[in-house]
Amino acid sequence: METIEFRVSPDGNVYFSKNGGTENRLTRFNKELCGRMIQIISNRFPGAWSRLRLLYPPKSNSAADKDISAFQIVERFIRCNFGELDTLTPDMSNDILNFEEVRCPLRGVCKDENIICKPQSLTKLSPAEKEVVQLYLYGYTFTEIARRLGKAPQTVKVQLHNIKNKLGTKNCREIIKVMRLNTL
Repeated sequence: METIEFRVSPDGNVYFSKNGGTENRLTRFNKELCGRMIQIISNRFPGAWSRLRLLYPPKSNSAADKDISAFQIVERFIRCNFGELDTLTPDMSNDILNFEEVRCPLRGVCKDENIICKPQSLTKLSPAEKEVVQLYLYGYTFTEIARRLGKAPQTVKVQLHNIKNKLGTKNCREIIKVMRLNTL
């Protein structure tokens, strides 16, 4: 299980440590971590993703400019949501984000509050998928959900698979964690 803790230094630099190891400064050359964060932001937080892309567009189509843009998006998202150094809960655990209450002098007046910081999730679940995930959160199995909704078990299984893909989770247990963390 991989865990990542983020920290923003007093001078504004973002640092991260994996699995409690050495702390490293986040740069545009941390392509793997930036790529994972971009995928999470774009899949789970479409409002934040749209706003960040407007704020930090690449200057050209060059790979370097795209890397810089991705880094700026990730850095801003981390600053707004994970700036405090704590050891209670990792900020990212197997691609599941655990948001923190970040102290910000613009809290309450920032036009990006509840968009970039404290982003509204989520994912574009269809009404049918929302219905299925709600029952799944209550502990029903896919066969019980199918029976309650009058659907074929295979249909519910496919819907759970689609939900898993949309949330970017690896298994159905992570669906529950993501949905509960996003208070849905």
